Amino acid sequence: MKLFISLIGLLTLWSTILNSGSINKVWVYPPETAKIQDIKTTAELRIDPQELNCMSKNIYFEAAVESTAGKLAVAQVTMNRVKSSSYPDTICDVVYEGKHTPNGFPVRDRCQFSWYCDGKGDEPRETPAWKDSQAIAEYVIRTPSLIDITDGSTHYHADYIDAPRWAYQKKKLVKIDTHIFYKKRGNFNL
Repeated sequence: MKLFISLIGLLTLWSTILNSGSINKVWVYPPETAKIQDIKTTAELRIDPQELNCMSKNIYFEAAVESTAGKLAVAQVTMNRVKSSSYPDTICDVVYEGKHTPNGFPVRDRCQFSWYCDGKGDEPRETPAWKDSQAIAEYVIRTPSLIDITDGSTHYHADYIDAPRWAYQKKKLVKIDTHIFYKKRGNFNL
């Protein structure tokens, strides 16, 4: 019994030494850290509204009826192209890439994303699908470290059409909803 009481006493003493009065202290950011944190948070809040709109439209017109994964996949292809040296450097330039007439209009069916030059209107309707597209666009833009579920794809097409000519020159990676995703063969870094 004396041994048991001695062990309890030692454990009590040991826990007292470990806690050593730090219970009553409240940790506060040092002023320098707080300033850096405020600047970082403010910078993270800024997204170019035009870039957000371009990404939202691309998701909406390419994948409005797809699952969240399908919408994310379209957004990731767009971002993979922005990151690649083979494509333009901004979201809007990637989305609107394609042949244009001398007066600036896109040549029908000669664009990277078919909705842009299909001859139909390009203004989304205020629907839940549009709001979802906007939310996913913002999430993808704000999260550059997001895991790419397309494995680096830079191309895709719908599974209900015959494979385009370019598909035979690419490596097929994954099918998500009604889209089949591809990237350049032997290209690990885009």
